Amino acid sequence: SNQNFLLRTHKKCILTAKIHQICLDLRVKSFHSLNMTENQKQPATDEIDLLQLLAKIALLIRANFKVIVFAFFIGAILGLAFYQFSPKVYESRMLISSDILTESYSKPLVEDLEKLAKEKNFTTLSSKLKLTVQQAAALGKIKIENATEKGEVSKEQEKNYLTVTCQSQDNSIWPSLQKGLINFFETNNFVSIRVEQRKKFFNELIEKLNHEITDLEILKIKIMNGELSSKSKENMVLMDPTTINSELIELNIQKMNFMNSLEIANSVQLVEGFTIFEKPTSPKLSISLVVGSSFGLFCVFLVIGFKSIRKVIRLSEEKLGKS
Repeated sequence: SNQNFLLRTHKKCILTAKIHQICLDLRVKSFHSLNMTENQKQPATDEIDLLQLLAKIALLIRANFKVIVFAFFIGAILGLAFYQFSPKVYESRMLISSDILTESYSKPLVEDLEKLAKEKNFTTLSSKLKLTVQQAAALGKIKIENATEKGEVSKEQEKNYLTVTCQSQDNSIWPSLQKGLINFFETNNFVSIRVEQRKKFFNELIEKLNHEITDLEILKIKIMNGELSSKSKENMVLMDPTTINSELIELNIQKMNFMNSLEIANSVQLVEGFTIFEKPTSPKLSISLVVGSSFGLFCVFLVIGFKSIRKVIRLSEEKLGKS
């Protein structure tokens, strides 16, 4: 009987454990199904909230449509007025060549000029560029850079080609500015010393060639007159006049080359001067209109947003007062 009792008790415990496990499984399944249902509902809820927000924005724009259009046109008119009455800035550039000036050396010189313009030290700037104070006051950006790309090799290996870009509010300044900048580069101490050395070198070469040409001319005349020949055959000198003529031609060609080099011995040669353009680089009409209209829209949306916030605060206060 005791064995039967123990057996029945063991069976009841096993049955109770199975029932408990089944209940746990059912609870887990119901929990997962609830989570899945909530996750499925969440995107739909987010989508509804987004649609509601877009609808509110659309209604807000519709309610204030006339004000928005008015602000847009007022901003565009302000942009047009800014374009009409703001000072026009013109830009031009010139191309120079030099075998002394390099971009690394000339850039600090130009940066000093631009710094004088930014500091409004127009007296010093005008004296450096040989301009009037009014012309110097009209200057803006001054920039110099290499005209050839880094990988590009020039046929004239010793030449540096530089582009000078300037901005000015005076569109008639370009001829005077061109002369002033070239004079500014040429009168630099570093440059002027080397130019003088070069001119002295070419002058000395030309002078030596002149002496040689003169000596050959005298020798040619003596040969033509027979002054170099003597009665004794042993002392007779035979020379071909054509050889002397060839030497004279070669020396004269060298002399012309040296004289051409002397003519361009200056450190800076103008390749292309400043071009006068009638259209200013700034302000631009399109940018002025876009910025003006955008400013008008920004202001009107700022006012609308401020009114909406005040309305929300007032409704919140009324709800708190009722509660």
